[in-house]
Amino acid sequence: MEQSELLRRMWGRVDLCRRLAITTTDPHTANALIQMANEGEADIRRLMTERDISASLIPPTPGARRVRQASR
Repeated sequence: MEQSELLRRMWGRVDLCRRLAITTTDPHTANALIQMANEGEADIRRLMTERDISASLIPPTPGARRVRQASR
């Protein structure tokens, strides 16, 4: 798998976690999904830094947005 394809898939999973966090009614599940998305973004940035890839070359998937953690 090409590096660009891997990063696209990772961004897709981050976006999916954020969308699921918005739609779930369970705050614990929402917090876990947001944490997974945050960790995924950190992994992507680490990969891009290690391989010296510019973040502007591989943008997140359309519609990706930050979501605040649900209150407990």
